[in-house]
Parts: sequence; C-alpha cells; structure tokens
Amino acid sequence: MSFTLKGMGSYLPSATFTNDDMAKIVDTNHEWIHSRSGISSRHFATEENTHDLAIQAAKIALTDANLNAVDLDAILVATFTPSEITPSVACRVADALEARDDILAYDLNGACSGFVYGLETANALLSTGKYKHILLIGAEVISKVLDFSDRRTCILFGDGAGAVVLSNTGEGRSLWSKTYRKFDAKCSLFAPGVPVNNPLVSHEAQPQKVQMDGTAIFQFAIEAIQRAIKEFTQETGMTLDDLDHVVLHQANQRITSYIAKTFKQTDEKFVSVIEDIGNTSAASIPIALTALKRDNRLHPGQKIMMIGFGAGLTYGAFVLSV
Repeated sequence: MSFTLKGMGSYLPSATFTNDDMAKIVDTNHEWIHSRSGISSRHFATEENTHDLAIQAAKIALTDANLNAVDLDAILVATFTPSEITPSVACRVADALEARDDILAYDLNGACSGFVYGLETANALLSTGKYKHILLIGAEVISKVLDFSDRRTCILFGDGAGAVVLSNTGEGRSLWSKTYRKFDAKCSLFAPGVPVNNPLVSHEAQPQKVQMDGTAIFQFAIEAIQRAIKEFTQETGMTLDDLDHVVLHQANQRITSYIAKTFKQTDEKFVSVIEDIGNTSAASIPIALTALKRDNRLHPGQKIMMIGFGAGLTYGAFVLSV
C-alpha cells in the first residue's frame, strides 16, 4: 500500500551540555566519553517537559507536510518518559495543535524501539483506509530520570523530539517490517522503585532512575541488528546494497560503525547524528531522518531501513520507499 513520509521535523532543547560540561558533574572527561560512544554533546530540557518538545517537533513536521492539525486522523507518541502518567503526551499534543476531537491519540512505550513500533502501528492503521494522515512523534526528556552520579549512563543520554507525518497518498510504500521482543531483566532500563509515600511498601525504596548493563545492551544491539538485516535479506531477496540509507537507533557510534564494517557498507550509508545529540531513545530515528532531509540527502524513490533496539528487550526494523 501507499505509505508516504509526507513531512518531518525535529526539536532539541536550547541547553547544550558538552562532554566538558558533564565532567563538571561526574568523574569523566571528553576523551573517555567520545572514545566509548562517539558522543561530544547532548541537549537537556531544563524547564520543558516531554510534551513541550513533542509539540514543537509536530509543528515543524506539519509545516513541512503542508498540512494543518485538523487534517490529522491520529497522533501517536513513542516515549518512555511521558510528562505524566496521564493524560498522554499525544493528547497534550492534540490539544496544543487544536486537532479535531474525533481523532485517535495515544502513547506507546517501546523504549528505544518506540519509533519503529510506531511505524508498524501507523502502517496498520493506514492500511485500513480509515486513516489518511497520521502524526507519529518520538519524544523523550530522559534527563529527568538520569542518575548524574553514574557516569556509565548519564553521559550517554540526551533530550529531544522528532516527528513525521505519514500519509496513505503518494508514491512511497512500506517494503518490509518486523518487530521482535524478548525478556532479559539485566537489560532493564530502570532500577526498581516505588512512589515515596506509598504506605504499603518500605520507605527505603528510591524513585526510579535509569540503570542498565551497558555491555549486555551493546551485545544485544549487535545481535538484534544483524538478525534484522539477515531476515530482511532472506525474506525480500534484497541486500543493504539495494538501500540508500540505513538509520539505526542512535545509541552508540561504535555499534553503527561495527555494523557498517560487518556488512561491508560505507559509513555514509549509515546516518549518524549521535555526536551532537547523544542517545535520545524513541526520538533518535526521526531526528536522524530530519537531518537527512535537512542535508538534502533524502529524495523520492529512495529506500530507507530503520532499526530500533532497546530495553524490554525490544527491537524492530522497517524498510520504506519514500
């Protein structure tokens, strides 16, 4: 079916924290961070919430698509750091944009795989014929759940939002997709925690903060990406040589470089924006897509593979002809 990337946009908080800035907060330095992750700086939302970032990215995407909010039939937001448990970020975005009141609006949590899960969901909705234009947003304010005394994690993440407008009109189409999941407790992104004033549990429990086994996540990511690419090749008869761009979740530059080398591809084919934004979880792929278009590297007829992977564990791949 037709599946067009009609518009896209991204938004980053104004506050930039370089590796040297992080060294003032935690025991680290630029060389240590950059050599292990490829990250030089990231953006933190000092006053904005997740929905604030999502709204700004959405406005840019709608302008790029030459559409108004009233044209939308659904708003989906991929996030694991919503502004609050409820209402959803998607409902806040719909209200701020003055979208119609008869649209579908909800959040989905696939962690760093969230945007790809959102693509799969949007594709299914568009295929029904009931939906014509869907706004899909990846938005995160991870800084609010970081432990800034843990240099293994706090130096990796950043805040941001990316949005795309997907339409069932045009020449683009989905070529292949698959989602996966498995459970591995040691790869959980959050340490156990409960509300501080819950009278039913011990008050020794602490609020949740990001905590992960970096080595285990790294190995999982490599295996997940390789499996997705191999299954894509087996099931479609295509190879990475047939694709114009590969957009991996921006988790670590070493992962991207390893995959490019393993499959004998140029670094240029693998879109990378991690150096300036860090790991923005569900926002990373749409931010990378927006950068691709901004740099005039995205053209009609091109084929793009997007692969997300993250806590859960979850991962997924989506191949699209634009």
